[in-house]
Amino acid sequence: MYLEFETRTSYKYLQQVISALEEPICILGGWAVFLQVNKNFQRAQGRPYLGSRDIDLGFHLEKTANVEQMKNSALAKSLDILQNKLKFKSVSFRLLKEVHTETEEEIETGKIIPAHFIFPMYVDVLVDNIPSKFREVFYFQPADEPLLRFAFEDGKHRAELKEFNKRLWLPKPELLLATKLNALKMRDKEHKKIKDLCDLFALLWYSKEKPQELKKKITQFLPLGNILKTISTIDEADYQKASVQLNHTLPEIKRIIELLE
Repeated sequence: MYLEFETRTSYKYLQQVISALEEPICILGGWAVFLQVNKNFQRAQGRPYLGSRDIDLGFHLEKTANVEQMKNSALAKSLDILQNKLKFKSVSFRLLKEVHTETEEEIETGKIIPAHFIFPMYVDVLVDNIPSKFREVFYFQPADEPLLRFAFEDGKHRAELKEFNKRLWLPKPELLLATKLNALKMRDKEHKKIKDLCDLFALLWYSKEKPQELKKKITQFLPLGNILKTISTIDEADYQKASVQLNHTLPEIKRIIELLE
């Protein structure tokens, strides 16, 4: 899946980012899945769950937020910390550090390094709503995840935990499942699609609730037709590659994923 160096580096920066930002901090994507399932996965398999290459952060904005409200938002404060304190470079909605794969040190801006020695460490910023004057304030077009609003608007849709001495918000497993189903059907890179498939299975199998219970809850976020459409994009080769990563058999992974149908 991912090189050990990549996930280890990403976890190191996840710790730095969480330590630097104001709480509560909403974590999405692969690290959110890791934090939800790792304890049960490690108990069952004697190894940590799959890490992530990127760090996904979620932020809430009201659709009607004006310029002043956006300038004083948690998003604005977080971007300031990430860029000015932690020295991430802005690349559209992504924040980037380049890390040398051999020395494991950050590469100075302007320094010429062969591409195969560069690991791009991304922090992706996602919002639930995009106010009309967003670009005027932040100078980029954000990635949006409309389902994220459920985690911010109602505590029953999020889990809270302490990590790196900070209070984190994670979407509940059923909400993470919905975001992963949305993402999987859009994937144009094989490794991201397989990681999403692994995350779907892990959330269904290693969460506290049974898959059948999670299935009932997902439909409050996604219509059944959307779920069926996504599952139809998964082929036998995808299941086989996920099987290698998860140490579960292909039939078992397929059976659990198809419970969502």
